[in-house]
Amino acid sequence: MTTVTVDDKEYELETMTEEQQNIVTLLQQNSVILNQLNHQMSCVQAVGNMKTKELRESLGIEEPDAPVK
Repeated sequence: MTTVTVDDKEYELETMTEEQQNIVTLLQQNSVILNQLNHQMSCVQAVGNMKTKELRESLGIEEPDAPVK
């Protein structure tokens, strides 16, 4: 049995209507896509940081000082 939790209450997927099951499927797809987009965003930010550092080094610019605590 597959269960779905909504507002801390479990529901059996098999007892849901086809429309409800379709909504669950859409929500699952939404979650997967959101995770993929977050991963892509992190990768793009990392490459941007790397390339900014690379450009600074090639221009002879020193890294900014770390903030004083």
